[in-house]
Amino acid sequence: MTDRIDQIIEKLQQLKEIRQQLVDEPMSPPGAWIHQYEVQKQYKKDGQVYWYVYAKWQANEPIFKRNPKQRLKGIVKRGKNPEYTCHQHIGRVGSSTGLSTDPQVEEAYQEWANRKRLDAIDIAIEEIENALKIVMPEKNDEA
Repeated sequence: MTDRIDQIIEKLQQLKEIRQQLVDEPMSPPGAWIHQYEVQKQYKKDGQVYWYVYAKWQANEPIFKRNPKQRLKGIVKRGKNPEYTCHQHIGRVGSSTGLSTDPQVEEAYQEWANRKRLDAIDIAIEEIENALKIVMPEKNDEA
């Protein structure tokens, strides 16, 4: 049993090291996710309808800095936060025209993956520490 506990403590230390490395990586804000949506546009030249898939950051609370157009500065709908919004456009994911994914979209997905990984590691560390407190209450400070 002691060997198994020692292995768990060692894994806990490894998780904490991984977490420390991950904290230094670019990361999405807590509680934010990426939403993809499709837009169709008909061009007047050839009458063709093309589709584009875009990505945007989304959150339940206004956490993204607004970037209003010059002509709209100072115009804010009633009840809206004048400085922050719940979403932020990232860029194009793809299109029927053959345009590729914008680099900032790929970066955003990496930031989101880092956030999800950090959240999972935090939950795992907390669960392991709680289990160790139950198994060895006199050695709480070592874990």
